Order: sequence, then C-alpha cells, then structure tokens
Amino acid sequence: MSTKIKLLIVGIVVAFIAIVGIGGAATYYFLTNTPKNTYLLSEQESAKSLKEYFNDRFENEAEFQEKMQDESYETSLKFGAELPESLISQLGVPKSVVDSTNLVLNVGHDPKKENSKLGIEPTIADNKIGNFQWSADKNNQYVESPLFNDVYKVKNNEIKKGVEKASGQPLETTEGQKITNDSLNLNTILSGSQISQDDIDKISKRYSDLFVDQLDDDNFKKDKEKVKIFDDEKELKKLTMKLSSKDTKKITVAMLEEAKKDEDIKNIAEKQGNIKDYDKEINDLLKDAKDEKESKYPKVNSIIYVDGKEILKRDLTITNQDNKKVNIKGTNVIDDGVQVDYKISMPGEDGGLSLKGKSTDGDEIKDKYDLVIEENSYSKTTAKLDNTSKVDGDKRTDKGKLTFSDATSQPFDLNYDHNLTTDTKNNQQKQKLNVDFDVNGENIKLIMDGNTELKKDIKFKKDGAIDFNSLSDSEVEDLTKEMQDKTEKIGEDLAKELQ
Repeated sequence: MSTKIKLLIVGIVVAFIAIVGIGGAATYYFLTNTPKNTYLLSEQESAKSLKEYFNDRFENEAEFQEKMQDESYETSLKFGAELPESLISQLGVPKSVVDSTNLVLNVGHDPKKENSKLGIEPTIADNKIGNFQWSADKNNQYVESPLFNDVYKVKNNEIKKGVEKASGQPLETTEGQKITNDSLNLNTILSGSQISQDDIDKISKRYSDLFVDQLDDDNFKKDKEKVKIFDDEKELKKLTMKLSSKDTKKITVAMLEEAKKDEDIKNIAEKQGNIKDYDKEINDLLKDAKDEKESKYPKVNSIIYVDGKEILKRDLTITNQDNKKVNIKGTNVIDDGVQVDYKISMPGEDGGLSLKGKSTDGDEIKDKYDLVIEENSYSKTTAKLDNTSKVDGDKRTDKGKLTFSDATSQPFDLNYDHNLTTDTKNNQQKQKLNVDFDVNGENIKLIMDGNTELKKDIKFKKDGAIDFNSLSDSEVEDLTKEMQDKTEKIGEDLAKELQ
C-alpha cells in the first residue's frame, strides 16, 4: 500500500481523533452552552491563536511560502567551509584549496508548464567540475553530466525501465512503497511539496465537520477545576471528551468513506504520482477498517482546561487494545509571546519526550527551549535552543546556539547566525547562514548562501537529447566506458591542483 496515501488518509483520521482542529466556527458561536460545542470551539480558537502567532511573527516568510505554492520558483544554495590553519595543515592541502572549494545546489519547478530541475555543481580548488543535473518536462526526464558529452532522456512512461537499464537490475518494492514511473518523475516529486494553504484549509474544514457529525453530546463532559498554569493558579473550565473503541471505529470508517470520494485528496494524490493506485488503496484501507474488530481500535480520553475559549492545559490519553497508553500532557500560553511545557510518554517505556521553554514578545524575541528524549531512565538526549530574533522591514536575523548532550559525552555546541531578506513584492528571498562548532578545540565554520526567485522560467538542456532506452547493450557499455574515462581525467586534474 502506498505510504504517501496511507499517511495522508490515516493522518487525517488520527489528527482529528487525537486533537481536534475544527473549522466553521459560526456553527458553534451560538451554541457554546453544551460541553460538546464548548470543547470543539475551544480547540478551534486555540488552533487559530497559534496560527495567528506564527503568521504575525513570520509575516513576510509566510506570504512568500504561500506564493511558492502557485508560482514557478528557482532556488540556488551555495555551501562552503572555513577551516583553521592547523587543521588544514593536517589535511596536507593549501588553504587556498579549501577556500576555493564549494558546492552549489539548484532546484527549480514550474507547476503550470511541468518543468523541473535538480542539479549539483561542485567546485574543487577553484576547478569547476560541471553540472550534474536531472531535469523533466511533461514528456521526458533528462540527465546531463560532465561524465558524458551528450544529454540523455527517458520518456515519462518509461522511467522505471531506464533506471533498471542503467543499474542492470530490477527495482523492487520496499516497505510497501511501490516504485512507479510517476513516483520516479521529478515533476511529481517536486509538485508533491506544493499543496496550497487554501487546499489544506478546505480539506480540514470538510473533515472537521464530518468528525463533529460523528460525535454525541454523551461523549463530552463539563466541569470547573483549579489548575496551575506555570506560576499562576486559575479556575478554568474542564472539558472532557471520551471516545470508546466503537466511537473511534465509527469515525475512522466515516472519514475513509469520505476520502474515497474526495476529489481534493485525489488531486493531491495525482500531484504526488499515486492516482493510479488511489482507488484500490483507499478501498483496501476502508475494507480493513470495516473488518477490524471494535476491540482493536483505541480509546481516547482528552481533557482540556479552558480560559474563555483558549486551551491552557491538555491531558490526552490514547489506550490501545493491550491497555497500553500514549499520554500527551502539558501547558501552553500564547500571550505576549509563547510558553510551553509538554511531555509525551509512550506505552511500555520508562522514558518519553518533553518540550519546555518560551518565546518572548517585542522587537527582539528571545527563544529558549529544551527538548529531552528519554529512551529509558538511563538514556537521555537533550537539545537546547537559545535564539535571538530581530526583524527590520523585510530583513530577519536569527543568532543563537544549539547545544546537544547525552549521558555518555560532553555537550556539543553549534553556533549559528542566519540573515534572511524576503522581498515578496519583487518575488525574491536571499539568505546567508553561518554555522560554527569546535572539534578537538579547533573551530570549523560552515557557510551557506541562498537565493530563491519566483516566477522564473525553468530552463535546461534538452535539444538533441538521446533516448537512453533506445541504446543497445554495446552502446550502454561505450557510455559506461566514457564515464569511467572522464572520471579518471577529473581525478587526475584535481590531483595536479592539490599538489
């Protein structure tokens, strides 16, 4: 069964069962006296507050990303490094060689014209190796490389055949993921990441309404309770949603039945190259859901503590058929910044995952968070973020440190300085990222320069391209020999540069 479709559909079901993101608030504004409607409206309002916080904080970036969903774009990322003299001398190469070595990654996609490209251009010791590029249009896939003179192509309905011809062995299905011509198509791969926020909101609204329709008032309960929210004790509304195994089966089946006829999800599947398998896979998934015994479905007990319409504390427990529990418990406040303290415990484990920290508000934002992953009581990995963020017009700077530590080694500090300029009016985004860290007392610096432009015409070489699948066995052998010879020649040239 296709992993993409399975995750897409099952993810919708689990997300709405576990933590309900409800759209269409107008349905509930006049009916908040019932526990059910108060619970659902609180979920919706809290999700809205979080979304508004991120959209306000990252206003330019959010607008730029939204435009990327519909427009053609081209991104270029240049990676380099600065090493200390002492380390360079150990490598036995001149400093000028390291300074003049870099790697450029180019990605471009035009969803309307169905043109895409993905390329890597390495430069070693100021010697440009050439462009290793995979491109695609609505008819073919193209490959160009400094290892051969010509550009080669395969038809979009023969990609799998071409890969097998080049590798000399058949492609096999792995972990339930079918390998098809569509899944190997670069246009399909890059378009799969371009799902607009409008599409997401529309699908979310439809399934949230369906979720609500499956619930009864008896699934909900309303109380009041004094709880501690960080340093404050407050009397809050305590709202409980309980779903039995029977309830979760009913909801799952209903959502899969909706997904079976959902043209929007089918369109997403088509973008991701899975439309041929969609009907069969959704039918298989629906049949399995119907045939599964109710006792095999999880139970859900979700408690939220609400101030007005905003959730400040949550205690969610999902219990499986073996009475093993997943628990998500924590506190969060969005008011003059963000503060969170959450822990996830897994069934049958001593450990879990926790996230604690806060982001201040104002012209200069401080982010301080601790992420702790515990496999058991003896093994713990911690990641600490200490970030300072400033925005001046369309320019954003983030400067800070990530610290990683575990029980068996010394803490590892990774310092960074990120400068991002997002010019939505002129459809351009530029960034520079510097990262440095110490290895055995030596400081190493990594550098990335990036540039993204929207509304770009995606161009690549394809005139005179040779159909790879039309080559005879002897011609494939000649091409292999050509690649070997050119690889050796590049190696020899580099060896001279490094002397």
